[in-house]
Amino acid sequence: MPPRPHWWHVLQASKNEARLAVDLYNRSGHERQLEAFIVHMSMGWLKLLQAHAEINGGDPYIRNSRGHRIRHEDGGWRFKPLHTLMNEYFQNTDPRKANINFFVGLRNIIEHRYERNTAALVAGRTQAYLLNYERSLVDWFGQSEALGSELRFPLFLSSITEDAAQAVKTIRAQAPKGVLEWVQDFDAELEPQIAADQRFDFRIYLIPHKGPKTEADAVMTFVKPEELSPEQRAVMDQVQTIIREKHVPVADLGALRAGQVVEKVAAALGRPFTIHHHTQAWKYFRVRPPTNSTNKQNTKADFCRYNAAFEQYVYTEAWVTYLIRKLSDETVYGLVLAYRD
Repeated sequence: MPPRPHWWHVLQASKNEARLAVDLYNRSGHERQLEAFIVHMSMGWLKLLQAHAEINGGDPYIRNSRGHRIRHEDGGWRFKPLHTLMNEYFQNTDPRKANINFFVGLRNIIEHRYERNTAALVAGRTQAYLLNYERSLVDWFGQSEALGSELRFPLFLSSITEDAAQAVKTIRAQAPKGVLEWVQDFDAELEPQIAADQRFDFRIYLIPHKGPKTEADAVMTFVKPEELSPEQRAVMDQVQTIIREKHVPVADLGALRAGQVVEKVAAALGRPFTIHHHTQAWKYFRVRPPTNSTNKQNTKADFCRYNAAFEQYVYTEAWVTYLIRKLSDETVYGLVLAYRD
């Protein structure tokens, strides 16, 4: 049997890193599980991209000005880092790239005594980090290399109880301020369509299956939204609306009009902040589409929502907090006020 090519060994090392990441994340207890997952999953992604580069005629190595590979002091070759390979193989509009960048940044600011709360805060993105890896693995190397049959869906409790929505709010309140602000800043830079994409932040609605069980039934089945028929999608939209209404009886309860945002921000800043300045701010931070947009729902939902019943945009307390924090910086304040489309 001929020896395996180098890329195959790199690919197996990548899969081993992903297996270890999942094992460490799913273990009992809460000792640095999130950091361990991020470290090993990032290594898995790095090696996956290296193998992808090799098999497709790319170049995973760092080279000097003459095109020669560069060695480490220990004698091994120097490889391109993860962010370089990402830029070569993922477009800026690819949610996978945003998801990887999120975890590269998050690892640097994790506070270990609050890691459990942080893990709950970013659970959907953590799931997407793994699912994106698996899908890319299969797309690039075939179903025979998939990890899906080896990994187990963990049993969990905290997200399926009647009080789940309140639990998430409590956990968010307990997360470190620095982490919350970093996540908020990262999200504010994302285009709404990327932030809403399942490949960036994986969100599911659990609907218990009731009725007679058949031999073909699985405990849990994932259905891709793009594979649903129009009729099935309509049913799912209805279910999502029911769930949202259950946890948020009045969707815009507590939401603020632009004038109310202006009053709160101006009082906190102690400097001029008018309706015109607020318009400059939502344009600068891209929290909602232009007034003449045909897609008025395309907002950054943490900050702004479109109320179709009253045909107006409303804003959140999180938007007020964000503006106060960002505009307290003289440089940012000047940039926002001077912003032009």
